[in-house]
Amino acid sequence: MKTETNVDPQLGYFLVRGANWSDLNQRVFTALYQPILSAQAFALYLTLWHEVDDHQLISQRSVHFELFDLMDQDAQTFLKSRQQLEACGLLKTYQKRDTLGEYLIYRLLAPLAPEKFFQEEILATYLLDRVSRKKFMALQREFQLPDVDLSNTQELTVGFLDVFHMADSALLTPPKEVKAGAAKFKQAQTTAAVSEISPAELAAFDWQTLIALVGRNQIPEAEITQHKSDIFGLQRFYGFSLTDIARLISRSINVATNRINFSMLEERALALYQQLNPDQTAVAQPDQTPTQNTTSKNFTAAQQNLLTQAKQLAPADFLRDLKQQQHSYVAQNEYRNVKKLQQRGVLNDATINILIYVVVRDYTTVTMAPIDTVAQNWLKQGINTPEAAITYLSQRDQKPLQQKSRATSRQKPAGVTPDWLKKQQAANQPTTAVVKDAKVDPKQQRNIAKKLAELNKASQKRGE
Repeated sequence: MKTETNVDPQLGYFLVRGANWSDLNQRVFTALYQPILSAQAFALYLTLWHEVDDHQLISQRSVHFELFDLMDQDAQTFLKSRQQLEACGLLKTYQKRDTLGEYLIYRLLAPLAPEKFFQEEILATYLLDRVSRKKFMALQREFQLPDVDLSNTQELTVGFLDVFHMADSALLTPPKEVKAGAAKFKQAQTTAAVSEISPAELAAFDWQTLIALVGRNQIPEAEITQHKSDIFGLQRFYGFSLTDIARLISRSINVATNRINFSMLEERALALYQQLNPDQTAVAQPDQTPTQNTTSKNFTAAQQNLLTQAKQLAPADFLRDLKQQQHSYVAQNEYRNVKKLQQRGVLNDATINILIYVVVRDYTTVTMAPIDTVAQNWLKQGINTPEAAITYLSQRDQKPLQQKSRATSRQKPAGVTPDWLKKQQAANQPTTAVVKDAKVDPKQQRNIAKKLAELNKASQKRGE
């Protein structure tokens, strides 16, 4: 679909929430987004949140001229306001048709959390451009959490069952309503994380030049604009140049439909990468001298070098170099498996590179099973930076992290503890005195203790 130039006042629209609105959302939107947006866009966003109704039927949708009257805006002003919200990641627009005719779906998204906003360089830079440096620094301080020195203190926080009483049977087997609700929210959270690329990342890519390059081959602009996330993910994974991507797209068009054949695009991308980066028989070992711009003085020289490589290389390059250091090669399915992890959007590229290091070190071949095992464990531990990953590995290994091959290192996978070992460790530890029912056997007691430990851990994370 081409970029809109106007909105028909008779066109219907339907509002749907993509997030929950809160007082913090209101505060962040007013403080951080208002300077970026026009007054009309600012008012439109708040109006849409006020008008959204979860119980409204699509067949009873409103038409745009009603919204124009409410906002006292003409069609051109409304479109500019709406596009500002879309550009800032506050609104997504979809076109659809049913028996009543064509209409638009507006999906309202919440503002970024303050810590995420200031990490989005494009948004933060534009905010700085719109306000003074003094105001920008004041906004940063406003949303920073206060630092509290908790050293030499003794925590007196009580546990959940120290205050509230629950039957042991409910602790061991949650009601079906609880399980169903947890599964529903978990599925929604997972779906939101998959292939989610921030608006700032997409905005940083030169789409107009790409469209101009592929347009020479009569490729519709819509084929690019409708698949921005897929194209950007491919470029980011392999580290291709803009002209490389344009050439690949031009060679992956289905001539019958004039649409991109993404299966062919994936195959050609992998083939081009392997052509540009042929395996070499003799590979020099990486320089173990740390760079001057080290992130932590607590890391060893090998750790600092690993961190530097993880931050500088695209995942495909990192995997290829790592395999070459072991005098091995990367199979095609290994590239695809790493790309699947990247497309999930749960870890940044540098952290993915450290995860690749772990999987290659412990399993040699990069398959989905160990990738998922390590990734899920890291997410559970709150590890989402390469520094945190290296620190975690160092603590688990209990010795300096250095690049080793499987032949010289046969330790257990970092961050993965076998179930039989967990049970043995739990059996050797005293059970906490939270289960008072004498009829519950030791195994059930350990299960309850484990659930309480997870609850306490989550509580502590909220306070960190």
